[in-house]
Amino acid sequence: MNKRDEISEIIMLGLSHKTAPLEIREKFTFEESVLLKFHERAKKCGIDEMVYLATCNRVEIYFSAREIHRTIDKLTALLEEFTGLSREIFSQHIYKKYSREVVTHLLSVASSLDSMVIGENEILGQIKQAYRDSVLHKNSGILLNRLFHQAFNTAKKVRTCTGISQNPLSIAYIAVELALSKFSGDISNRSALLIGAGEMGELILKYLTKNNIRDITIANRSFHNAEAIVERINKKAHIISLGDIAAAAEQVDIIITSVTCHDYLLTHKLIESVISKRSGQPLFIIDIAVPRNVDPSVVNLPNVTLYNIDDLKGIADKNLKNRMKEVECALDIVNADANELIDWYEGLELVPMIVHMQESFDKIRDAEVSKYRRRQLKHLSEEDMQHIDDLTRQIISKILHNPIMAIKQNKAQHLNGYHDKDEIKQKIKIIEELFKI
Repeated sequence: MNKRDEISEIIMLGLSHKTAPLEIREKFTFEESVLLKFHERAKKCGIDEMVYLATCNRVEIYFSAREIHRTIDKLTALLEEFTGLSREIFSQHIYKKYSREVVTHLLSVASSLDSMVIGENEILGQIKQAYRDSVLHKNSGILLNRLFHQAFNTAKKVRTCTGISQNPLSIAYIAVELALSKFSGDISNRSALLIGAGEMGELILKYLTKNNIRDITIANRSFHNAEAIVERINKKAHIISLGDIAAAAEQVDIIITSVTCHDYLLTHKLIESVISKRSGQPLFIIDIAVPRNVDPSVVNLPNVTLYNIDDLKGIADKNLKNRMKEVECALDIVNADANELIDWYEGLELVPMIVHMQESFDKIRDAEVSKYRRRQLKHLSEEDMQHIDDLTRQIISKILHNPIMAIKQNKAQHLNGYHDKDEIKQKIKIIEELFKI
């Protein structure tokens, strides 16, 4: 098999809330301009295709490559450069998956089976956005296109055929539940400052309003976005700019922040100033942004309680116990869809070899028919020669049928991850030498 005929391996490098603390994960969440540069540089690492997925709970790089170890090493060096972390620091938190594992994993992630909050709806939208970014940067191709569209279809099937997304929870829901627990389940006489009016902010406003928050102020870069969610959910909410959050923080009991920002919005100095003007009143802060919006050192200030997204895991674990039956049903769907896609993927590597085999036999057939036509069969008509041509093609097809089917069955039985790929390549080489193709 020629080098150009080899099918790329599907690989994934990742870290998540299960393997890495927040201070590590947030280093891998790039601004849009930085992500663009990363996509451009990744193409020089031996990567054929790539999707870079970054959410509040995980960062996963899905890619395809032919020279696996060399590409992973170059990609690791690139991550060192872009994150500012040494590989010795982040490698201990990274997991790697290949071929079959990658397919099953992505389908599980898209179906919200690997989320901190099982059944949450946000992850699918985040995966779709990551895939759109890849398409925009011209980093997607036949393998990842098929893989990610399968993930979207499987996620839809899981939501439709199981009850895993009924009464869906989310990080926003859990954040508000945490605030409720802080105030004995009653926030009707409390006030809150919500920083961020994106999708997460909208959900938080919805849950706070549902729980009868007395007063709520929304700070956002865009007044238009804030006005839109206020109009839909809580017309009594006040809207301020991000520049006014210090003054607003002096008056509220709860701050929940979820802004996409790579610098702290609530610095130690700002919160220290706020606390000095609150006459000893405690301030409860929930930071669910990644990267974080709140300087973690504010936890050392008096009368300040700070939670970040990783602190929400306890409530999320209770959610998982309540949904285990639905998880089992969803996993059956994931595994069935994964097997179907894997069959397609594993078959791709056989295509060039099978085509070469068929072409090699047809070349012999064509040469022999042409030779006999010039000598022994000169007296036959064009119609007779066409019959002979059809007959010899059918004979070759029947001769090759069983060997080709045996090759496909052997691959299906033995290929499970890239570690077995060398064995398959060796068998293909033997077949090519045997048939001189």
